[in-house]
Amino acid sequence: MQVTASSILVLSLLAGMVSQQGHAADNQLNTDLFSLSLDELLDIKVEARKVLEDLQLTPLAVSALTGQQLLLGGHNSLLDASYFLPNIDVTTVGENSGCTHCANITIRGVGQVDPIPTIDPSVGIYVDGVYQARSAGGIVRFLDIDHLEVLRGPQGTLFGKNTIGGAVQVFTNKVGKQQSLSVKADMGEYQRRDIALVWNQPLAQDSGLRLALSKNSRDGFVTRLNGEQEGGQDDFNLLAKYQLILADALDLTLSYSGQWQQNGSAPAVIEVKNDEASLIRLFNQAASVSGRFMPLQPLQTSQTGFDSAATLGNDNSLSQYAWAATINWQISPLLNLKSITAYNSMNGVYSRDFDHNPVNIGVTRDWQGSNQRSQEFNLTGQNGSLDWLLGLFAFDEDVAYQADFIFFENLYAALEALPGPLDGSPLNQPTDIGGPGNPLNISLDLDNRYINWLNNQSYALFAQTNWQLDSQWSLTLGGRLTYERKSQQVLGVANVSRVELFRRTAQDPQGAIKKSWRVFSPLVALQYQYRPSMMLYGSASKGFKSGGFNGLPNSPVTAQPFDPEYLTSYELGMRSQWLDNKLRLNLTGFYINHQDMQLRGGQSSEESGLEILIDNVGEARSKGVELEWQAKVNTRLGLSGSLSYIDAEFVDVGSATQVTLDSKLIRTPAWTSNLALWYRLPLAGQSSVTARLDWAFRSKTYNDVFNSALAVQKAFSLVNARLNWELNERWSAAAFVTNLTDTQYVIGANDFTQAFGVAERYLAAPRQWGISLTYQF
Repeated sequence: MQVTASSILVLSLLAGMVSQQGHAADNQLNTDLFSLSLDELLDIKVEARKVLEDLQLTPLAVSALTGQQLLLGGHNSLLDASYFLPNIDVTTVGENSGCTHCANITIRGVGQVDPIPTIDPSVGIYVDGVYQARSAGGIVRFLDIDHLEVLRGPQGTLFGKNTIGGAVQVFTNKVGKQQSLSVKADMGEYQRRDIALVWNQPLAQDSGLRLALSKNSRDGFVTRLNGEQEGGQDDFNLLAKYQLILADALDLTLSYSGQWQQNGSAPAVIEVKNDEASLIRLFNQAASVSGRFMPLQPLQTSQTGFDSAATLGNDNSLSQYAWAATINWQISPLLNLKSITAYNSMNGVYSRDFDHNPVNIGVTRDWQGSNQRSQEFNLTGQNGSLDWLLGLFAFDEDVAYQADFIFFENLYAALEALPGPLDGSPLNQPTDIGGPGNPLNISLDLDNRYINWLNNQSYALFAQTNWQLDSQWSLTLGGRLTYERKSQQVLGVANVSRVELFRRTAQDPQGAIKKSWRVFSPLVALQYQYRPSMMLYGSASKGFKSGGFNGLPNSPVTAQPFDPEYLTSYELGMRSQWLDNKLRLNLTGFYINHQDMQLRGGQSSEESGLEILIDNVGEARSKGVELEWQAKVNTRLGLSGSLSYIDAEFVDVGSATQVTLDSKLIRTPAWTSNLALWYRLPLAGQSSVTARLDWAFRSKTYNDVFNSALAVQKAFSLVNARLNWELNERWSAAAFVTNLTDTQYVIGANDFTQAFGVAERYLAAPRQWGISLTYQF
């Protein structure tokens, strides 16, 4: 996609439609952060417990960022914002994917390693209250955002399955009562061309429309030798809302959202190679002896840190849209009913050249398509000292998934071309690979395709009550009963030998693979209001991550389903404000017991020997502390930040094949910290200049389960800077730099030097500058 003259003309016409009657928008996104009083700045409302309440009165570990804070911090997506939030790690690439739109989120050491849809995420993503079930498509660009909430720790009572690590809630702006239009354009390095529009239009006294759209494009920062690029962006995003007030206490909001992306592969390079890797040696031996194929040329490594010799697998595309209908009915002053009906459709492709070389050691390509339907009812009420919530949730999802793995595409043919087995055994009773028709060769036909058809259903009944025991003490009790039912149909094929590796479909005698679970997720919290500006709490809660299937099976052993993970969390927290409410200081301590972890384990069978599959074979325990602060020193100077620490360790690994008791949890840095500092200088008239500096720090991070030294990201700091000029009520301009110190760091890494000869590193963007211009009516 390109920003064309016609698209700019459309935006200009829309601007003209309201320019004569425009007013300032009546939503939080267009509010000047520096015009707020101290009380307004520190008064943040969240919906972490599905009702709007003061952050400082919520007995949960919640980080909240307003739309204006995200804008001033230069955070365009959750991936950008995650570096400035405590105890959270976000990457798109996952394990062996090269994805640019997948959300692989880890909170407090609990996360998803692989975006494959037969394994569910550990952190739930919710957009305006609607659950986003798949990792693919989860990195949504922030568009017309009201605020972002990150809930740490299991949210099993109110949010249900797949929130054992936590939940991420994105809330977009509601339809406003005043007519407004804003247009924002960004330009910068790598041919950056972004344009966004937000239009709010009352249609009548009882109805209104809100439209937001953006078009974003930029070149990649990793250049292949053939001229192609990786790391670029080309996306279009749309959000439309229609609100109808049906009665004084009843309203309906219909929304449509969509995102369409056409990007290259995630930017990656290899800096270390091993031309004597086991599979490279085997291929070269078979190629030389057979005389049918040329041995592989020595691998090429990156020379500049931003160049690649890859020639294949440079495709990432996404087409995703969603409908939702939200009804709010204030039945009485003390009773409210909310209904959310939603549908989401996603088609995503991601691929990568595994070896990043002209030789074909490996190319992977994944395609996911899903359609999900959900319905949720929340009934909230108040009866004297008792606040309560009752909820019903129903979810149904169909998923199609295809994975193509092409490793050493000529290896099988080279083995077939050999005169006999490599160990000299007779071809009719081979004990080693090699020779025409040798059945042992099939294990090295590494050009495979796996196709999965999945159906997932989930139903839940939940309740939570908050009992005000007296003027200072309150007790919260909650529970959720969930019933899950899943089925898998799967087919695996070795493409060169044309051998069916495994098959289990509804048409087969055994039928599809099916599994179901019933899980109860309780919560108890005790809250003490020590003084008006300080609240203390303690809580205990449980959550679960749904079971699933092995999506790449080669035999009945590896096709086994696995059961849910379970997590129990204990928290102690303080929410406080000091210095006449000029400083907010929130402290949380936690202890986690994570059981039945879904790890790769080994099982033996008489037919196939040791086979590797995902199974419930791990247990980990973690403890840590999180400190967050925010202050407005005076009308010109403000600061915010956080500091978090986690000590996470395995206490049992069972038959797991990739980890030991000494292994460190993947993507779980012991220390994370951030600090934001801003200063506003008033100028003549309505003009002002605001300078902002954001700093983030992460200690050493292990990016693969093996804890390989080649996949480690050393401790690093990240700095962003922004200078914003408010000319008047309508015009503003900004200059910004991301990664000011040009730090080289990765968002993922894999070490395959022993078998495949390569260690790939997925790069974060280098230093980039840009300018922004906003005009609003």
